[in-house]
Amino acid sequence: METLPARWLDSPPAGWDALLREDPSGAPGHRPELARAMAAALPGMTAAWIAVGATGDPAGGAQVLVERRAGFHWLHAMPFLLGGAPLARVGEHARVDLAVASALEERARTTGAVGGEWVLYRPGGPDPGADAMERVGGETRWMESAIVDLGSGIEAAWGRLEGETRRSIEKARRRGLVFAEAPEAIEEGYHLYASQARTFAGYRPRPLQLWRRLLEPEAHPHARLFVVRDAHGLLATALALVGGREAMAWLTGMDPAGRAVHAFPLLLWSLVEWGAEAGCARVNLGASAGRDEVAAFKRGLGARDYRYPVRWLGSSHAGALGRGLAALQGRLRRGRPRGASA
Repeated sequence: METLPARWLDSPPAGWDALLREDPSGAPGHRPELARAMAAALPGMTAAWIAVGATGDPAGGAQVLVERRAGFHWLHAMPFLLGGAPLARVGEHARVDLAVASALEERARTTGAVGGEWVLYRPGGPDPGADAMERVGGETRWMESAIVDLGSGIEAAWGRLEGETRRSIEKARRRGLVFAEAPEAIEEGYHLYASQARTFAGYRPRPLQLWRRLLEPEAHPHARLFVVRDAHGLLATALALVGGREAMAWLTGMDPAGRAVHAFPLLLWSLVEWGAEAGCARVNLGASAGRDEVAAFKRGLGARDYRYPVRWLGSSHAGALGRGLAALQGRLRRGRPRGASA
């Protein structure tokens, strides 16, 4: 297979917006606004792009967050397990994947990278090839996300809901619970999210500063803050990312009082309805982190499990100190979801 040239850039290549529109797997993780917001809000992060093919007319590419702390480097495509599979023109995915893999491996070598990840989430497109993944030193693991398909319309999606889930949504609406977009509720919504997130072993809440960056007017409508309220106040919230053909319920939270009145099913289903009205091909309800009850809840909403690979970058190019740091991080991260073996 002919190798396409790849180059690193500090801004998206010309034609990136067209690639994002045309690639069926275009997702929030491909939005430059997301990469820039993360670079601005997270210590040590710099946004970078890999352009593959001719200058000014790329065949594809990827965006990467390069992390540098205390002289050590990590490569994230993308951080927090957000999708980082390359965008590509029709018929070019295999060659673009190989070119991006070679560029990542070369950057890992020249920087002595300690680690990182390449999240090859690509619903609606060809599966990433093992040849590309194995060009990047590390280990391949497999994750799952719950995807609600909107290709046949919202009525068909509603018909796929389990009966109990459908009844819980109807009960929530009869009780007077209301779904709305509410960027002004960022402080209260973040409190719900962070309070719930701290109950998950090994999970660190994403910083409020990142929420603020994503919800800035110039980033709108890349991120949207949705809430469910009743007459007494906020019961559930979701910071949703929007990009390409997908909306994603990324960071969520619920007041304990919301469980009995079915606030969370109403929140996620209303996000699905919003996605359909916005012209999305799918809504990503996220991973279930190995919790069977969460996976069952999402299946009740008509979601299917989509399995995709994550290439966890190794530290073979790092020096002795870097390899020691990677080993220490590995011990500290035990228990966090890293995916299943093949």
